[in-house]
Amino acid sequence: MPGILLDTHVLYWLVSGIEPLSDEALITIGENQEIGTLYVSPITAWELAIAARKPVHKNPPDLGANSPARWFSAAVEATAAKIIPIKQRIAIEAAAVVTATGHKDPGDCYLIATARIRKIPIMTRDAVMRRLAAPDYLEIVDC
Repeated sequence: MPGILLDTHVLYWLVSGIEPLSDEALITIGENQEIGTLYVSPITAWELAIAARKPVHKNPPDLGANSPARWFSAAVEATAAKIIPIKQRIAIEAAAVVTATGHKDPGDCYLIATARIRKIPIMTRDAVMRRLAAPDYLEIVDC
């Protein structure tokens, strides 16, 4: 496997332990950690920062006493993940995702674009991303 990109929820669940991941997902994550091909996007830090601002009744992520930036940095370190920078090709592809799919969630569009440009699958449970999965468009690994 050329690597794996973790969806924002998957990184959060992996680090927090709030939602269990499948044994297969944990094996895939572990294998990619060992060979240095476990990836996250900086858009995940942005998504966490947005989610952390939700009111309590909307179930924001529990980042403890950490700011989203500190939590994200600690999560990257704890998982030995590498950050794939958002450069011009990914930004342009994120706009193309909107046009090609009608998907309007900016975080998801950047994650999809990152996976497409880097030619790696996304580990996710996201229903919209799963519907977009196609051999010539997007590879998904369930968790």
